[in-house]
Amino acid sequence: MAEVMEYGMFIDGAFVPGDSGEMMEVINPATREVVARVPRGNKHDVDKALASARQAFESGVWSDKKPEERAEILFNAALMVVANKERLSYLESLTSGGTIRRTSTVDVASVAASLAISAALIKELPKVEHAMCPPWIAPMHSYIKREPIGVCAGITPWNFPMILAAYKFAPALAMGNSIVMKPASITPVTTLELAKILHDAGVPAGVFNVVTGPGSSMGDYLAGHPEVDKIAFTGSTAVGRRIAEQAAKGIKRVTLELGGKSPLIVLEDADLDVACNMTLFAFLFHSGQVCESGTRLIVPRKLHDALVDKLIQKIKKLTIGNQMDMATDLGPIASEDQLNTIKEYVRIGLEEGAELAYGGRVLTGGIYDKGFFFEPTIFVNCRNSMRQVREEIFGPVQCVIPYDDLEEAIHIANDSPYGLGGGVCSRDVAKAQKVAAKMRTGTVWINTWHVLRPDVPFGGYKESGYGRENWYHALMAYSEVKHICQDLTPDADDKIMFSLIGLNK
Repeated sequence: MAEVMEYGMFIDGAFVPGDSGEMMEVINPATREVVARVPRGNKHDVDKALASARQAFESGVWSDKKPEERAEILFNAALMVVANKERLSYLESLTSGGTIRRTSTVDVASVAASLAISAALIKELPKVEHAMCPPWIAPMHSYIKREPIGVCAGITPWNFPMILAAYKFAPALAMGNSIVMKPASITPVTTLELAKILHDAGVPAGVFNVVTGPGSSMGDYLAGHPEVDKIAFTGSTAVGRRIAEQAAKGIKRVTLELGGKSPLIVLEDADLDVACNMTLFAFLFHSGQVCESGTRLIVPRKLHDALVDKLIQKIKKLTIGNQMDMATDLGPIASEDQLNTIKEYVRIGLEEGAELAYGGRVLTGGIYDKGFFFEPTIFVNCRNSMRQVREEIFGPVQCVIPYDDLEEAIHIANDSPYGLGGGVCSRDVAKAQKVAAKMRTGTVWINTWHVLRPDVPFGGYKESGYGRENWYHALMAYSEVKHICQDLTPDADDKIMFSLIGLNK
């Protein structure tokens, strides 16, 4: 067993102990072994981090830097993330259960790209935009500036700790804000590692802070704290609703990226091999623990049995096991709580009349007895009104719904409280795009899935949240707009606006 790593919180440019002196254990979900300990934070730690962030922001040590200066530091940080790829991917896989094959490629590259693209964009954004001066108005100069919001808070979940943190801190820092990050209590390690990298890259002390501890108490406190000007949250819709309520008391800026139950519509002309691989990738990537997983498979009735059979045959060939092994296709579920949630939804599905075509069991024997592993699961005979079809499970569970005509398929796809992701499988490019246009989701994939790029916006419709992360949309979300208007007429008697109440008599 490897030595257990010890971390402090990262506040004001240094790792520091928590106020209570208590520690939380971080485990490897494949073995249940303790791999790290971090402080169990409380409100005093949040106060300390926010005070540091506020002092740094007000000092101008970061917020007053030219965009080009901030860009240079963030680009340097991106290079340092790549240089630390092995350590970051190791720790991300070790604590979150994501396969090392994925974290060493997709996750590290996504963090670096978020930093690099945010850095590139702030150099391109106009520093000032000039308004028109209509001839019937007195000579005036109106111009528009974008300024940082102030102190931001980012609250992230346990499924993609690094990526979802970068989606928040990269644009926040690019626009000149300070930020306090609160990672999930079971996966805080890589966010703490990124804090050190950013500091070493040149981000001043206090600009980037990380507090660790229970989300139930610290998240609510952060969201309602008077020192927080903007909050960004990724997680469940239920918690997002509570975050929004807390933030509303202070009229804070909010970005919410919440739950999903994404539909995948297979058209009659689809290539069955493509449909099979697309479906499996959509609901099994990271063992189904992805907010925009494609977990409602809407398939033509005449293709139903053939596609389900093909899915089952492919599942049997997948390697499920130790996420630290490059040969592993699917790793463990991230926690025992989440494993129990998946088990409960399988029970609910069977109770409501859905049939198990495959899976539905906790895996046992060998390595499976040590960790949290669940078999890929396919429900058939599903109706869109069933709970396990409508509610987010966050596990490797697919619900297959047959349809008879395309309008019915689109109706089923849109009949959901969520609208985060969606997909279409078809060989007909034009038809697929028409269907995609009718889907009420923030992202639609055609013949692929899970392509989340830092150069395109990401977010949802309906109860999947509001606001967008990534690309210039994120930069806008971390800035205020200021209009400055200057009357150019020199004399009081010549200023037309003053004449509206007779001041130039």
